[in-house]
Amino acid sequence: MSETVLTAWWESKQARRLDVVASVAAVVLLCRVALDENLSWLVWLLVSIAVMLLTVTRWPYGALLALIGMSAMPVFFVEVFGWKARPEHFAAAMVFFAVGVWLLFHKRRMRLEKLDYCILAYLAINYVSSAFTSPAPSDTLRWALLHNLAVLPYFLIRILVQDLETLGKAVQILLNVGIVESAYGVLCYVSHHVFGTVTGMEIGQYLVDVAAPYGSLYEPNLFGAYTACFAVLFLALYLAQGHSRLSNLICFLIASLATVLSFSRAALLALVVVIVWVLWKAGHPVKGGRNKLAVFTLGFGLMLLIATTAARGVLQERFTNLFQQGLAEETTITRLIVTEEALQDIPNHPLLGSGTASFNLTFDWARYVPEWGASKTWIGNAPLRILHDAGLFGLTAILGFFLLVWRKIRRGLHGRNSQFAMLLGLSAGTLVYCISFQSSDGSNLAFCWVQLGFLASAAILMCDRSQHWEGIGGVPPGNSVEPIPR
Repeated sequence: MSETVLTAWWESKQARRLDVVASVAAVVLLCRVALDENLSWLVWLLVSIAVMLLTVTRWPYGALLALIGMSAMPVFFVEVFGWKARPEHFAAAMVFFAVGVWLLFHKRRMRLEKLDYCILAYLAINYVSSAFTSPAPSDTLRWALLHNLAVLPYFLIRILVQDLETLGKAVQILLNVGIVESAYGVLCYVSHHVFGTVTGMEIGQYLVDVAAPYGSLYEPNLFGAYTACFAVLFLALYLAQGHSRLSNLICFLIASLATVLSFSRAALLALVVVIVWVLWKAGHPVKGGRNKLAVFTLGFGLMLLIATTAARGVLQERFTNLFQQGLAEETTITRLIVTEEALQDIPNHPLLGSGTASFNLTFDWARYVPEWGASKTWIGNAPLRILHDAGLFGLTAILGFFLLVWRKIRRGLHGRNSQFAMLLGLSAGTLVYCISFQSSDGSNLAFCWVQLGFLASAAILMCDRSQHWEGIGGVPPGNSVEPIPR
């Protein structure tokens, strides 16, 4: 007797024919939508899927890559019920959920330091001021939530980076993202002048017909601050590591070139000042230090020559206008107007401030320049912006964070151990932001808080390590300066 073979319905000819019909229908529908509808949602769907895959792959480094990478592209956003949701917000929310599940199933406990409580206090004050002292609480509470999402990567990094090995690998991810962004900005500049493209370029922000790259950052000033941060980070690694790595010098030159091409005066000033500071703190260089300094001087000079040639006198004009026109220079006078208006608002709520981003609700450019009536603005000076939004309590919380983290950094920078170069570079990068954010505030975006998260983690881990070995009367092993693993 012959045996009857039974097959599942999805293996039948009818099912296969149905698959073909469904596939053809899907292709037709996709083509129809592509011709008639806006597919921006599809891009964001793909980005969200990519972030999810990164988060769950090679934990925790995939999650760190998602946080760091998405924080470097705030120029992109999508309207969600009137909210400007940026990639950094999606990444922070997804990683936050993944970290919550990870902590729950692995029964791990969060260890918060005093400096972490300072950041929590700052966030809480933003919510309180937005709810009770704001001219429009519904708006400022929404902005406080978005600001909270921008700050969230700080805490996620503090949770995920729990040991020096993880810190070293995570910093390498940070460096890779930074050099990719720097190179991308330089390529945008070159492409604009060679092919006339405008991708990643801002035209007319500084001077008429002058184009400056912003890459995937929000605008050229922030791009300049971002790349300058990585320039000094690479310089610290190049000078302080025991093994000379030409790649660190090359990356420093690329990031510095990107900073110069941004034409941001604040970023350029920060770059020069912090380079001097790094050279000073890296005094008594490791073996081969004189050769390193000579190569650095030659490479930096060559980079400046190339940059000034490519800039075609724009840099000279930018600084000449500042010296010749003084306070009458256009960008300077606009910042002075904003500063004066903000200072007039602060006495109304000196302790708690007026709420997150509340300056947009009361300031109107039409009173000064009628053509700018519909333009929104923000306070460019970071301390002044914090004082306006969160009052003396909020500014005190932020200053308390920097005071506590600096006390830990001092201990780490005194020794010449294997993490000295990493801590020096992270400190230098943060110093760049502290200087450049005096005229172009980026503290409301995630890339700033990513940097602070790494700085706090490095300072705490290295301080704990030093205290451990001092407590047992010994010297930490690995006093030789070793490179960050690549």
